[in-house]
Amino acid sequence: MLVALTGVSGFIGAYTAKALQGRGHQVRGLVRSSSKRQHIEGVVAEFVVGEFDDPAAQRQLVAGAGAVIHNAVAWDARDAVRNFEVNVLGSLRLLEAARAAGAQQFVFVSSVAALSEISDEWGGEITETHPTWPGSLYGAAKAAVESHLKAYHHAHGLNTSAWRPAAVYGVDPNLDRSQWLGLIRDVKQNKPIDTPQGGKITHVQDVADALALAVGDASTAGQFYNLVDRYLYWQDVAEIARDVADSSSRVNDRRGSGPKNEFDCAKAIAFFDRHGNGQALRRGTEGVRAYVRELAGLL
Repeated sequence: MLVALTGVSGFIGAYTAKALQGRGHQVRGLVRSSSKRQHIEGVVAEFVVGEFDDPAAQRQLVAGAGAVIHNAVAWDARDAVRNFEVNVLGSLRLLEAARAAGAQQFVFVSSVAALSEISDEWGGEITETHPTWPGSLYGAAKAAVESHLKAYHHAHGLNTSAWRPAAVYGVDPNLDRSQWLGLIRDVKQNKPIDTPQGGKITHVQDVADALALAVGDASTAGQFYNLVDRYLYWQDVAEIARDVADSSSRVNDRRGSGPKNEFDCAKAIAFFDRHGNGQALRRGTEGVRAYVRELAGLL
């Protein structure tokens, strides 16, 4: 199938393009004129140059595509109006362009940021049916697009789905943007580490595999999926890096009481199991260790 992919040259986009090619799909990718393409030139069959919110580029991107995966986001849209104009309205125009062009499927890369505030009524567990109460403009844009995916599924019969990863880790094509790179570099240089930061994480390969496996899967229509592997303190990463690098770095114990909520990923895990991917969202500490070892070897 011809799959149109926004943000193809970025972190998640590059992994997704490779996952799609591995499943026999042809990838048409949207890139900016300034985007580097060398790392995906052997994977992407055709490039469309333009901004994802530009109607002309959108029409060119989706023409003849069986599925559209919308992964791009304008990180520089930092005020409410600009965020709405680009990340919300631009995404909705792309959704309508896909429908008008006859695409059978629209797959959206959302985020756990769409669910920042959690009602006590839900007991701290976030399912796919929990109200989307974002705590940032980024999360608000994701939540707004999600509501339209539901509407398009019911109104037009379009196979729409949203996939919500947490903080995504993995080796980024732009190495300096890789998760915890500065922390791991400091450990390798035997610097002391003192950080209370923690958060929920997802491996980039699990996100890419989810998006690629969703293409052509009728069961994803109108569905939202939480993609969270585990909660992790950055202190844990530093301790793993210290072991991997045989470092003498002092890592202060700053662990707190843990996460205030949990994401229910049963539906996503069942989806992966149905497709024979038994490790997705279950990499745990060993997955982080493998990544730290890989990244440390590149520094």
